[in-house]
Amino acid sequence: MKQEMAGTPARLSGWQNGGGVPPLNPRFRGRGTTLAELERRVRSDPMGVTVLLGPVGVGKRQIATEYVHRNAARFGPVRWIGASLPPAADTFPAAGARGDEPVREGAALTVVDGLGSWKELDRYRHAIDGHLLVTATGTAAEWQPWASVVPVGRWARPTAVEFLRESACWLLAEDADRLADALGDLPLALAYAGEWLNSQRDATPDGFLYALRRRPHEALGEAGPDGYPSSLAARFERVRRALAENDRWLVRILDAVALLGPSPLPTRAIGSGLLGHSVASLPGAEIALDTTVLFPAFSELAKTGLVALDNGLLSVDPVYCTMVRGFLSAEERQHAAVWADTLLGALVPRGRSGDRLRKEHQWRPVLHVFKACAPEEVCGRDGLSALRAAYDHLIDAGHWGGVLGRLESLYRRARLLSSEAEPHELDIGDVLLRAYSNVHRYADAATLGRRLYQQRAARNGARKAATLRCASSLIVPLAGIGDLPAAGRFFHETLVAQISVLGADDRDTLHTRSRRAVVELMGHRWLDAIGTAESVLEQQRSVLGPRDRDTLATAYVLGRAYSASPPYATRALPLLSETVRAQEELHGDSHPTTVRTAAAFELAYLGVHGVLREGERCRVVTDRLREEFGVWDPDVNELEAHLSRL
Repeated sequence: MKQEMAGTPARLSGWQNGGGVPPLNPRFRGRGTTLAELERRVRSDPMGVTVLLGPVGVGKRQIATEYVHRNAARFGPVRWIGASLPPAADTFPAAGARGDEPVREGAALTVVDGLGSWKELDRYRHAIDGHLLVTATGTAAEWQPWASVVPVGRWARPTAVEFLRESACWLLAEDADRLADALGDLPLALAYAGEWLNSQRDATPDGFLYALRRRPHEALGEAGPDGYPSSLAARFERVRRALAENDRWLVRILDAVALLGPSPLPTRAIGSGLLGHSVASLPGAEIALDTTVLFPAFSELAKTGLVALDNGLLSVDPVYCTMVRGFLSAEERQHAAVWADTLLGALVPRGRSGDRLRKEHQWRPVLHVFKACAPEEVCGRDGLSALRAAYDHLIDAGHWGGVLGRLESLYRRARLLSSEAEPHELDIGDVLLRAYSNVHRYADAATLGRRLYQQRAARNGARKAATLRCASSLIVPLAGIGDLPAAGRFFHETLVAQISVLGADDRDTLHTRSRRAVVELMGHRWLDAIGTAESVLEQQRSVLGPRDRDTLATAYVLGRAYSASPPYATRALPLLSETVRAQEELHGDSHPTTVRTAAAFELAYLGVHGVLREGERCRVVTDRLREEFGVWDPDVNELEAHLSRL
């Protein structure tokens, strides 16, 4: 990189006037591979066409400028045409046009800078002489049939960080990395950031990002740095105007995908047919989107230079994703949010699957979009329901603590958008209640559970399956906060109703009975817990199967009860060992449910034999428990106490 910057290209003073070749950029860096490939293409076909192809702001113009200056000695007439300028004769000065410049003998070169499509080239054909070098946005597919394409990518992260720290010498490496990440390593955006940080009093990286999100025209400047002919914001506006002139829905789809970004949208995961959306904040307002129109629109967006479509992944420029909320008017943002919700709902895998591997396979290609989406930005039932389904899957996958904050935000958003307890709000609350219970935040679970139970009972009746399921979910949290009478009351009332409405062998009924064993275990009533858990486990194995998740959860409770009661302690070891193996097959060995059982087995082994069975395994288990449940978890404390003695 330093060697490339140290070179002194021949000066082209005669070419720098009258709209000709731009001056050298003293901050140009890197791009050695791209320049070498460009040179190879030009030499191999002196009368051919080479296209520097890449998104807006990636540095195509700077590369073309650097290339022409470095190779000045061997080119004859050179014409530089700015595509944003009218193709008048005085726009294309050739070498030697001035009296003080000798006429060069050599291959001619014409540069057409800033095309959006190959179709725009027709207006300049009369001015082309020699090899044609084009800088363009769009897709390679439209150029490759008759031109040689050299793709121009973004800077590598080390280059982006180095550039920012040279532009603002006080900038810390971690802050430069954070800015580069938000700007997608886009050279032009990084140049704007550097200028902003140096021009503002008391400038900070967070201040720039705030301005970019809220006042993008201010952050991106009125004029482009390093000789860029216009501001980046103005370029984005031209792209949006061109899209709107072609089809106004294209602009809305662009903005919607940007709101979901910068994670790429997996277009292949969107099923065919009609995508409907009802807007909770606008009663009666509904929209629909036919995927036969949507999929061609994705291809059109890829031609803009703001969007890339690669192997079914649609990616909007990270800079546009960062600034889109401040870039749009209130009405435009509302439209974009509605379409974003529609697309989010369309990504949810359809159908329920009891097979863990199959379910993970269905969610894997789309989950990154849901993780990147801010819960507080969804605007209707589609978005709320889609995020609820994604977070429910994450809980199933064992990301209990990691998803909890998102679920809390989603539940607050659902309550804000609903004038009363809507079904989607209650469903989100049920998932949040499960998350609270999983991580043993019993006070929060009890408060939320009581509210949900009252709302469901008032809306649907006390004997509906969903209401009874909510009541059952309250049993353990109530015991966890010490309200054993209320826990016992909910257990008896719920169990009687479930047996009457659902039957004694229903999964929900068996789950309620298993929760009684948990409460008895929490109350140190070991023999009662053993009796209840043994009875439930036998029935679950018969009805649900020995490898069902609820069956294994009851086996864990029974193993803990065996371990806590000395006469039964030896029974805990084979039961917990078998349960761990089954949970590893079902959930994986790092799932918190599996880890909890592994910790119970190690502690049971310690209780029976007086030593830990495997110290290294205990350390792995302890680290995972601490990661998910924190340092105050009782299993963490007990295992760490024994590990410290090894």
